[in-house]
Amino acid sequence: MTGLLDRLNGRASVWLARIAAFILSLLAVATFADVVARYFFNRPFTFTVEMTELAMGLIVYLGVGLVTHNNSHITVDVVTLRLEERTRALFSLLTNLLAFAFLAVMIWQLFLRAQFLLAKADTTPIWRIPYWPIAFVMASASVLLLTGVLLHLIGAFQQLAGKQKRP
Repeated sequence: MTGLLDRLNGRASVWLARIAAFILSLLAVATFADVVARYFFNRPFTFTVEMTELAMGLIVYLGVGLVTHNNSHITVDVVTLRLEERTRALFSLLTNLLAFAFLAVMIWQLFLRAQFLLAKADTTPIWRIPYWPIAFVMASASVLLLTGVLLHLIGAFQQLAGKQKRP
């Protein structure tokens, strides 16, 4: 079962990260065009701040699932490398359990915030884009972060039980 969850989480995370990379590319092009328009033609774009705000939220939440799935977060393991394998597995289990609990609450709050924005019908000032679809995408994409941590939690438990070696 975890193998299937791992494959599904990996595939979905890769596709969301590709979407995040595309959004980042659009943001880079828009920023470049805005700089050219501002300094060469004295006509800056009015929407780039708004676009950047929305894009940055999407880039983070769409990309963090892949980083978690691949276990690519920056870690400082100066202390834990000196510990025994079983103690490291216990630390991994505890930290992943805490992360899972924190992320579950965070995602729940993200969905509540998205529902609030839907009810409020708030929009961006220039383009009049509603905030709620972006909020729901961010909340939904963060579920892959949660499943990635769940997979790490299962792996830490298996490692502590002696069923799996540390990668």
